[in-house]
Amino acid sequence: MSTTSAVDTRRGRAALRQRLESVCAVIVDEPTLTEADDDAKAAAQCLVAATTAVHGRPRADHAWLLFTAVASAFPHEADVRALLRLLELESPDLCATWLLEEGHRICTLRGSPLSGLELTSDVVVDVDYTASHDLHTGIQRVVRETVPRWAAANRLCLAAWTPGGGAMRLLDEFERGRVLDWRGSRRGQARLPARYPTLLVPWRTTVVLAEVPSTPNCPALSALAQFSGSAVTAIGYDCIPVVSADLLPAAEPEKFVRYLSVIKHASTVCTISASAADEFSGFAAMLPTQGLTPPLVVECPLPIEGARGTEAHAGDQMPTILCVGSHEPRKNHVAVLVAAERLWREGLPFRLSFIGGSGWDTREFDRWVHRLARKRRPVTVHRSVSDCELWGAYRSARFTVFPSLHEGYGLPVAESLAAGTPAITSDFGSMLEIAVDGGALTVDPRNLDDLTDAMRTLLTDDEALTALATEATARPARDWDEYAAASWTLLTEHTGAE
Repeated sequence: MSTTSAVDTRRGRAALRQRLESVCAVIVDEPTLTEADDDAKAAAQCLVAATTAVHGRPRADHAWLLFTAVASAFPHEADVRALLRLLELESPDLCATWLLEEGHRICTLRGSPLSGLELTSDVVVDVDYTASHDLHTGIQRVVRETVPRWAAANRLCLAAWTPGGGAMRLLDEFERGRVLDWRGSRRGQARLPARYPTLLVPWRTTVVLAEVPSTPNCPALSALAQFSGSAVTAIGYDCIPVVSADLLPAAEPEKFVRYLSVIKHASTVCTISASAADEFSGFAAMLPTQGLTPPLVVECPLPIEGARGTEAHAGDQMPTILCVGSHEPRKNHVAVLVAAERLWREGLPFRLSFIGGSGWDTREFDRWVHRLARKRRPVTVHRSVSDCELWGAYRSARFTVFPSLHEGYGLPVAESLAAGTPAITSDFGSMLEIAVDGGALTVDPRNLDDLTDAMRTLLTDDEALTALATEATARPARDWDEYAAASWTLLTEHTGAE
């Protein structure tokens, strides 16, 4: 055995001992003192004590927790059910042997054998993607506005995941900064987390999914929701991958269905709009046919909050039309480009500015941008800007246009109106929900004439533009502080979390 292997073996035994001792402290009525000088013997004693304590009439949460400690990974549904059957029908020794064998197999696939374990009864907030990536659009912007406010007012733990959907883990300081103190200067400074971080194990608490979990994490989350004794709640953004599967890559619907396998065992889904509530309620309504109690679906719309201390940039005589969002087909940006070319051919002077990420398929968008650039049309594309630059662009624009074909909310519409800048948006769904309070023209986004006419109106009719701007500034205000407080209550009040 190499020196490295020997060291890892010793560390692995010590880690297993720590994990099992942590578990025995909560599932064994009178934990036995273990041998302090022999980690392997101490771990074996803990395992026997734990399997003996839960043997006969086993509890699902105890089985889930014990499997986690042995495997250094959260179990899946089949793992828990297999262990429960053995604990009921077989001897404690046989159960302990099976746990070691099956735990080793799972550990090899997705475990962290050198990791310790920390049990927590604080609310756990899953922010895996936001903590690990610099992307700052849509869901990540909601997380970075909401979670810091939750953390300032409540006891909670922030969680990411070990590779392959193994288990939750604590964030390092850099990752915490990405979530709690986001600044554009953090971009490009990504680093790998510790190889064997401390595993974070929720115990009789609430796990809040602040974002859509990645597919590898879903089986473990589904089992956690069913067996762990902790409730799982979620911010519900939309069901676009199944409702509008034709507008997304072929793999996205299958990934989203994996996410729904978690949602069907959740206790609460707090949606960002009434439209999103309708979508999740439709899914929930089907669950009794499977003998399941559906989650409570509650609506908590995102806020419409103005730019903080941001002034408009001085502009020239040519007005700017602003379009914010990724350039994927669902956002319908090609229609904006075509409508703009129509208006340029009519002789109307204006600039067209796009701000947003690339999206999954930008080929047609890119072709149109290049075609118009060859004609020297004043169109620009900015794929990464700071929050300050974004709000400056909102305030400098004559109006914004957001003719998306499907949105869970339509944050660029809300932000435009919060900045006092009129918007053109779609006449259905969550975008219409935002528009009804004033400041926006609604159009059929699939009707190019309708979109062109609306853009022409706001370019040429100063009175119409001024009226919409007045409506925008008179809209009822609701800020992120209010949203954070309301969503926290809805996500935790029905689950026993404090």
